[in-house]
Amino acid sequence: MELQHIFDQSVAQLKAHDLFYGHGVADAEDEVILLLMHVMQVDFESLNQMQQALVTDEQQQQIARLLTERVSSRKPMAYLIGMSVFAGLIFRVDERVLIPRSPFVSLIDEGFAPWVDMSSVSRVLDMCTGSGCIGLAVAHYFPDTQVDLVDLSEPALDLARLNQDRLQLTDRTRCIHSDLFDSLEEERYDLIIANPPYVDEDEYRTLPDEYRHEPEMALVSDWQGMQLPVRILAAAAGYLSESGCLFLEVGYNDDVLNRCLPDVPITWVDLTAGGHGICVFSRRDLLKYQPQFSAFLKAHVT
Repeated sequence: MELQHIFDQSVAQLKAHDLFYGHGVADAEDEVILLLMHVMQVDFESLNQMQQALVTDEQQQQIARLLTERVSSRKPMAYLIGMSVFAGLIFRVDERVLIPRSPFVSLIDEGFAPWVDMSSVSRVLDMCTGSGCIGLAVAHYFPDTQVDLVDLSEPALDLARLNQDRLQLTDRTRCIHSDLFDSLEEERYDLIIANPPYVDEDEYRTLPDEYRHEPEMALVSDWQGMQLPVRILAAAAGYLSESGCLFLEVGYNDDVLNRCLPDVPITWVDLTAGGHGICVFSRRDLLKYQPQFSAFLKAHVT
């Protein structure tokens, strides 16, 4: 059977069920492309030239098994095949980490301009790294950088190390186990990237079933989802160089952060490739609004 027919058939099968797409894919078509890349062992460009290629019986059976499991388990396709694509790179993923899908890909594509001149950036911190996708993509596309990948989850760091090795970036990246900045001591960075948990507990319980397969600790934060984001805002200045910047992602909870910090003018990045909810702070502004960050944290101490 030709690949194009398998593609059409697979898309129709997924669309016949009430599935949620959003874990690194936009729709059933994207998910089937990811599936076929895995089964046919090719990249996207090669797959796109293979419409008339014949799919073996064994490959058809593998596709059928994975589609059936996708529908019955509601497990995202990236977990079923153990891979995801982010910033044009293939990452290994499993249920130790979130599936890569951050709008940080837009900032990587644009070199973090106009806020940062990447030619002058030497040290980068990827906070709450998970699979390592954001930090490793930065290291891949900006070869003059050294990137630290930080996470509280040791299992997540184990997977980040696999991706670090697979992308041949072990010489310019390192994985650090830390509760946010606690283990970083005297480190200073020109650029800090942070994609922390920012989902409120009650909101988490209403998410589609696909989210149940992701680690809850990588999604949920206390205080309307804002505890960890504000902790990062409060501490980041101490780890930035004089001209350094922090980029913080809170996704669709951008309005929540605005309400939690009403006296802080927050600069939200216009993401040309889609998505929203990334703000940027200079070190100077982080220091300027330190009292507001501290007041929020103090008010929510239990």
